[in-house]
Parts: sequence; structure tokens; C-alpha cells
Amino acid sequence: MQIIYNGTDITDYVHPTQVIVSDQSGGKPDSIVLQFSDTDGLWSQWKPVKGDKLQVKQDGFDSGVMFVDEIRQGAGTFGLCALSIPQESKTARSQGWEAVRFMEIATQIAARYGFQLKTYGITNHLYDRVDQIEKPDFAFLAYRCSLEGYTLKISNQTVIIYDEPTQEKAAPDPQLALIEETEINGSFEFVNKSVDIYGKCIVRGQTFDDYIEGEFTAADISGPTLIERMYVGNKAEANRWAKGLLRSFNKYTITGTMPINLNTNYAAGTTIEVANVGMFNGVYFVDSLVHDLINNRTKLKLRKPLEGY
Repeated sequence: MQIIYNGTDITDYVHPTQVIVSDQSGGKPDSIVLQFSDTDGLWSQWKPVKGDKLQVKQDGFDSGVMFVDEIRQGAGTFGLCALSIPQESKTARSQGWEAVRFMEIATQIAARYGFQLKTYGITNHLYDRVDQIEKPDFAFLAYRCSLEGYTLKISNQTVIIYDEPTQEKAAPDPQLALIEETEINGSFEFVNKSVDIYGKCIVRGQTFDDYIEGEFTAADISGPTLIERMYVGNKAEANRWAKGLLRSFNKYTITGTMPINLNTNYAAGTTIEVANVGMFNGVYFVDSLVHDLINNRTKLKLRKPLEGY
């Protein structure tokens, strides 16, 4: 294992007792949680500060560069928590755009933090007007992505935006495709829930001279109607956003969690097949996973891909 701090490999100088790396498919930042034995007060001498860069590597796995977000010290111990987003990105801001395309907004926000931008399968929609009102940049961009059925992931100083339905349809990697019940190392759980699951979404908006309403109905779900009010430019946009918003809730209808032996080849945002667990067998999307590099465990959080939207 390598632990890299502000670009320097410090592995030989520290004694980690906990190394946990969280990989998110999107919507939340990735994270690193480290704890060290520090009876000699080495970290106090180094004086780490929030915003310092942290990275973990092991056997081809790379957490990517993250930013120290929390510092802890106890009796003979020292801890760090780092996120894939920098401290300054948490500041709420307000900004407006007119006659702007999706990629212009994403490019501006990525550039503000010196991040690269990578996109997969998106449409560069044109908007009459977009307003960011007292929201942090990445929270705002993640919401704009959800309207379009996209997902925002921040990883290794890169803003990644991909079309979620397309990614969910990707075939599982043949080398990692199947997890059987015998490979689950501990308790697993699958849930088919109804809370915050909707059968229909209606988007209502008002332009300068017109009232607009759009909607989308989930063919396979009987549930309440979600109603959202926002500025929309036209009915097609309202219909599209209703579809995206409905997906953002309903994609968590069927979820599962399972621990397995450490396997850093698995990654969030990919698909796998689960077998021999009973009525919840089938293909799942890896919503997030946590690698415990000290105890050699990986915990998968899965969700069933949506059909039709």
C-alpha cells in the first residue's frame, strides 16, 4: 500500500490502523478515511491542514487525489478524512445564465476548481435561462444532471458526467460479472421499498408569458405523484425533466448491500449479476462501494436498474 500526502509518499513513515476508501457512482463525493498509530506525535509535527491532498494506492487500485476535510487526534492516534471535492466548492453561490448550453455550465464549474471535464453519452441541451441560487457548485451541477437523467461524479480532480440509463444497460464485466451467495462474506440484505417512490412526476413552470406543465409516468410503478415547480423554457423540457426527476427517486426502489472479500477491481457505476440469493437474483448497478484495505473487505451497495427511463 502507498499513502501519498501532498505528492510525497509517506508510507514508510506512518503506521495505518484504518484505511477505508469510498467509491461513489455519483451524487456524493468519494472519500478516504485514515487512522494512524501516532504515539510519537509525528502528525502534530507535520501540522496537516484542511485542503491538503491525500491519495491511496494498492495493487493497481488508485483512490485518486482527494482533499483533507477533517482532522482528528486522540491518545496515541491521528485521523484524516478526505473528500474528492475541495473545501472551497462547498460555498454557496448565486449565478445566472441566459441562452446557455449544458456543457457551458459544466465547463465553467469544472474550470473554477482547475478540474478536467469528461462526459459520456450526454446531449448538450440549450436552455433559455438557468439560475443557481445559493447552492454550492457541485450540488447545483448534480441537480442539473439529475433533471436530464445524467449523473455527476467527482474523481481524481475530474468532473465526470455520464448518461445514467445508458450506463445501467452496460453488460457486466465477464471477469467480475457474477457474485454468488457463497462469495458473500457476512450478512446481506435486499429491500424493495415504497417510501419516496413515485408513479408519476409533474413539472410545472411559468415563463415570462406562458404557463407550462410537463409530466412523465412510470409504467411499472403504482405510487403517488411527485410535483415540482421550477422555471422551464418549453413543454418538451418540462417532460424531459419530469422523467429525470422521477428516475432520481425511483432508481432506489430495489437496493441491496453485501460484504465480500476485498476486491478493488469492482468499481461504482458498473453492473454485476447476483445469483443464488433468492427472489432478488439478477443484474444490479453498483451505486457505491467501500474498500477496507486493512481488514481486506469490500462492501457493495447495489440498486436494480430502471427499465424504460
